[in-house]
Amino acid sequence: MPSHRNPKSSKPLAGFFDPYVQITLSILLSAAAQLFLKRGADAAVGSSWLGIEGLRSGWTWFGITAMVASLFSWLRALRFIPLNIAFNLSGAIHALVPLSSWLLLGEQIGGRRWLGISLVIAGVLLVARPLVRAEEKL
Repeated sequence: MPSHRNPKSSKPLAGFFDPYVQITLSILLSAAAQLFLKRGADAAVGSSWLGIEGLRSGWTWFGITAMVASLFSWLRALRFIPLNIAFNLSGAIHALVPLSSWLLLGEQIGGRRWLGISLVIAGVLLVARPLVRAEEKL
């Protein structure tokens, strides 16, 4: 099972290149991408069912760029962290996007959605925390 050590040395990766920093960055970039894409879609004028007009918005291009950057961070992290840990941590996106759209876009969140967000956060903590501890002992 891979650890988060540099394959060329026995020292753990640190700072920006730490795999858990990369997963966090991937999650944040993915959430930002969704917000940017929403802004781009809202800025689109016209009624094309494909939404091509959205490509005229800078917000859409920020979203595309953030999504690509998220992908690179995700791929970097997967080199060192087992997929079952990384995937569970990425579940935080399902809470971060609604919370961000509530705070930044003024979207409403109903009671059931709040319950769902709470369950997602609890699930990420419940499942990922022991897996991270076990992986770090290796």
